[in-house]
Amino acid sequence: MKVKKKYYYKVDLEVVLKGTDFVFGFINISHITYQKLEELFKDQVTDERFLFDDSIGYLINKELYKKHKDYLDKEVPFTFDFDLFEYSVGLSSVEEYKYQKDYYEELPPLFD
Repeated sequence: MKVKKKYYYKVDLEVVLKGTDFVFGFINISHITYQKLEELFKDQVTDERFLFDDSIGYLINKELYKKHKDYLDKEVPFTFDFDLFEYSVGLSSVEEYKYQKDYYEELPPLFD
């Protein structure tokens, strides 16, 4: 009998050195609820049926940051610097046995 692998989903903030392809690092922000992520990125949603429906992800630019500064400063353990870095948020999956629980266990729900 074949055992079905179980996957979990996590949301990462990718930090890229501005003007390059150099990835400075990833910050796990899976503790932020889907509802809050939907609120943050609602202006970037076009044809998606649910958050992260495509593999492009969402951007945190200076305007979005200023609008949600208090929340982002509280919830993201990183000091945003838009002169130095660009920021995108994406979904990744991990197999059950490979990761500690810092991810979502289901894909986000459909939009209303």
